Amino acid sequence: MWENKIGSVVIQNNGELVGILTERDILKAVATGVDVDGTPVADLMSREVVTVGPDWEVDEAAAEMSARNIRHLVLFEDQKVVGVLSIRDLLLAGQRIELGDGGWAVLRDPLSLTMRERRVLHRHLQKLRDSTWDADAADELIRLLVGGWSLEDLDPGDNEQLRSIPQPALASLRNAVFKELPALQRAVHPAPGWRRRAASNS
Repeated sequence: MWENKIGSVVIQNNGELVGILTERDILKAVATGVDVDGTPVADLMSREVVTVGPDWEVDEAAAEMSARNIRHLVLFEDQKVVGVLSIRDLLLAGQRIELGDGGWAVLRDPLSLTMRERRVLHRHLQKLRDSTWDADAADELIRLLVGGWSLEDLDPGDNEQLRSIPQPALASLRNAVFKELPALQRAVHPAPGWRRRAASNS
């Protein structure tokens, strides 16, 4: 897990899914004094594996994790494991916006932005302080925040292409970004006093 930067491993026996070992299982073992060096995986893994199909909607998967208080879902298709969906994957998936006519777009979660992207976001938000919210301001943020969409052969980062999509769809995107403004502000502005706390802890 450490080498591959993952939070779980799927356990199979002769191609049959028999369990999943997660960070939570290992932490529980360490906390209860289990000798993890001398304990087989079978003794620590969770045997009740929750499986879903790869065609599940993101919202459905998130609801399933919440209902079962788990952080991983195993994707199962044609009696084979085809992947693992983690709570981190859902975080990075962001917010799905329905655009009408079956189309959709996904807004990235602000927490998934790189430092460079956060600086760009910060500049956009500073501009908004000095001017009113308008289509141009919305489109600048859309180009940064849209992580993917169902519209084929269109690049959300291209201003001309962005404005070529149907007006109702573009209006939905702009409204969604406007609603995200408080979360975007929090992403680039830490809570008051964070510098003092950081200094006192150093």
